[in-house]
Amino acid sequence: MNFCLIGLDYKSAPAQVRQKMYLGRRQVDSFWKGIAELDTAILVTCNRFDISLAGRTKKEIIFNLVRFREKFPEFFEYGYIRDTELKFLRYGLRLACGIESQLKGEYQILEQLRAWLSQDRLPRDLFEFWSWIIDLAAEIRLKSGLNSNESNIAALLFQDLKDLGAGGEKLELAVVGTGKLAELLAEFKPDNMQLSFVAHKNRLKAQTLASRVSGQVLSFNQFRQVIFRLDAIVSAARSPHIILKPADIPDAVLQRDKPLYVYDLGFPMNVAGELSKIKNIVLKNLDDLAQAAKNINRYFQGNLNLAEYLIEEAIISRSYSSGRCATVQGK
Repeated sequence: MNFCLIGLDYKSAPAQVRQKMYLGRRQVDSFWKGIAELDTAILVTCNRFDISLAGRTKKEIIFNLVRFREKFPEFFEYGYIRDTELKFLRYGLRLACGIESQLKGEYQILEQLRAWLSQDRLPRDLFEFWSWIIDLAAEIRLKSGLNSNESNIAALLFQDLKDLGAGGEKLELAVVGTGKLAELLAEFKPDNMQLSFVAHKNRLKAQTLASRVSGQVLSFNQFRQVIFRLDAIVSAARSPHIILKPADIPDAVLQRDKPLYVYDLGFPMNVAGELSKIKNIVLKNLDDLAQAAKNINRYFQGNLNLAEYLIEEAIISRSYSSGRCATVQGK
């Protein structure tokens, strides 16, 4: 079986391009599902859009990649390709170990991959290949000490607020959404942070999160009424719609002497870009947290170096066992 992976991520494509591809996911999915001779699987996270391919011949894969490029040129303009089994393997291991993440070594990506395998019903060959990658990555994480890295996107956000000079006082933050990020924000909340959770449909989950941190649950109407007093808003919903617009910002925000930080961390993004033009509004997305990520990443550089070494050992071992020693070089 021949394997190939094409994708784009936060390093290769700006957030607007990833947003466009995410919103067009059904068209991408339909294209690949219509190709009987190939097995396909699509992984989408807030930072990447990866398409795994498996076919009996490389010619079949190349032929359909050309067709895909004609229909979705932006994917190739901003994307990357891992066109051999070993390159696919290297990328998969780096991904599952968190080396390809903004927050290096994060554990959440491994959980995301496991959930993806259990929920998306991948074709057999891709399921077995990705299962093997994930199991091997779990061993590498353990051996390299990466599992001791408890850093996550919530810690990244709180660190960014601190770097902006908003970390030494009592802060009020509203979280729109009740998913994994909301759970992390509740779990790693600093003592000086008061959290409220905004929910429309999943109010019971919001109440559970709020009870953990002695916080409040707000409806969307209540949320808009308290925006004027908030220090930060985190949009972590998975809605395909814009949920925070310039019209939602009250005049009181424009008149105060401190900024309102708005983090658009959902995917697709849910905050209107025009908010960045409003006085006293500082709008950020995942890409803007890169500097805070660098400050955290450096503490785990030794573990990351060891993980990369173990990954290359696994690549060499796979190459020898498959009789493809000459294909190891190059990423």
